[in-house]
Amino acid sequence: MNLSIRNLAIIPMLATAFVAAQAQEAAALKPERPSGVYKVDYVFSEVQGGKRVNVRNYSTLVRVGERGSIRLGDRVPILFGDPKEPRTQLQYLDLGVNIDCRVEQELEAGVGLYTNIDISSVAPQQPGENRTGTPTVRQMKFQFDEIVPVGKQTLIGSADEVDGTRKIEIEVTAAKVR
Repeated sequence: MNLSIRNLAIIPMLATAFVAAQAQEAAALKPERPSGVYKVDYVFSEVQGGKRVNVRNYSTLVRVGERGSIRLGDRVPILFGDPKEPRTQLQYLDLGVNIDCRVEQELEAGVGLYTNIDISSVAPQQPGENRTGTPTVRQMKFQFDEIVPVGKQTLIGSADEVDGTRKIEIEVTAAKVR
């Protein structure tokens, strides 16, 4: 084997060219990441007798193809077992509003928007009720996969309370930021 100094100097140059070619090939195969960013606004309205009696607003920024999450609420301590026993266990229950959303794609008619909403709270004690022990938890879950017009507030869902006279309405607006 006859290796000259001149031939040894070419090896690093060939290696560098090979690595650069591999990087270009990998970049060509990698799909481009969508660049659109949207501000997604949710409006939860409680309606009673045709009138809005309570409104809550939640907003997040979401890049196309990625997920946005909003978590808002309380951790409620709950005792399990006999309170008179020393082995009573304390556990926490997360209550409040959880919203997960994803702008799936940009379309001519708007954006494909996936939304998952979980609303939970402790049920109010009724007059004359003597509640002891673990609380009654109210929960509303919604899941939507909708095409929402950009910049236009859109009603995506509504539901009556299970044992009340109110109704909750959920509206969403997706506005392109960049």
